[in-house]
Amino acid sequence: MIELTVNPAKIRQFGEPAGAAFCLITNQRLREHIDIVNDGTYSRYEVIDFDRDFGHLLRDTIPERAHILVMSPDRFFESPDEELLGPERKLLAMACNSTPTDTASLRHFLRCIEATDPLAQEKFAEDFFGIAEHGDALIYTDAEYATTATLRLFDRELVWNQQAGLVDWGEQQIVPSGEISVLPIEITEFDVDQNLPLDGEIVFRGYPILHSGTPSFSLRDQRRIYGRLSSLRSHAVKASVEEGTITDITPLSEGSQDIATMLETMFEVDSRYRKVWEIGHALNTTHELLPGNHAMNEVYGGSDGCLHWGVGLTPYTQYHLDIISPGTFVTNDLGEAVLGLPGKSAPERVLQNA
Repeated sequence: MIELTVNPAKIRQFGEPAGAAFCLITNQRLREHIDIVNDGTYSRYEVIDFDRDFGHLLRDTIPERAHILVMSPDRFFESPDEELLGPERKLLAMACNSTPTDTASLRHFLRCIEATDPLAQEKFAEDFFGIAEHGDALIYTDAEYATTATLRLFDRELVWNQQAGLVDWGEQQIVPSGEISVLPIEITEFDVDQNLPLDGEIVFRGYPILHSGTPSFSLRDQRRIYGRLSSLRSHAVKASVEEGTITDITPLSEGSQDIATMLETMFEVDSRYRKVWEIGHALNTTHELLPGNHAMNEVYGGSDGCLHWGVGLTPYTQYHLDIISPGTFVTNDLGEAVLGLPGKSAPERVLQNA
């Protein structure tokens, strides 16, 4: 029974095939449920089982000139280095292993990938950096709860990652795409002595995502912790932050006490969860949220971009927690809007779409 239709010609981030093959890398159990639309755009179309190390597939199986889509909910995918990927391949990988992902979810997010406009994302990213660089800091404000936090841009070297726009030959991207993130060091590394130069108060309210790590973990525990945090959709907590470290969690309503308790428990088990390790600026304005714990919701950009906070980093911590926070808008320190909608109560839009 066909449940998933992959149409390579609609994945605009790849750009023109220019004689390349199209390769779908997926789990064996999904093969009989997938139909690939062959309209002759590519030189050939292949479905390849992700049954061994991805590096071996690149060396032995995947054509040297190819557009590659990885869709692997059952097996962890690790990004290959540039030399192994090669100069004549383009790679897009669906973020579908760190959270439970069924075929209905894959179908939804495939449509989100097709709806993604890479040129619009490139323009959004250009505007984002242009406005941000006018000032010396980014200001994160929640108007409803009257909180602000300041990220100082030039106190130290920060690492910016852009997962948005067209992917070029020899490049790779996570899809659905549409994020500009900032971290204290490289995105794959963690150092407890490093931190973002972020100070002030931030509000967690919106849509949590709890990613599991690659070490052994309990799916039941992941569901339980996510369940305790899921009421962030309608309740808020305030975090006091000093030099990128959460020093205090305050429930902002009776319904948010359980959220605060869960976060404090995570801090107690592993103090590294106190670090605001990543600030994600999502800019996929065609993305539609899917209810539940889905990693691919991370790039939800609303209509004018949407912020998410990231704590923990797998595999160093057992989980990585992203909290999509549409109620937070971002300006530079000159008051120029960078992301989000100042003065608009955006969390309700999350609930409507989810």
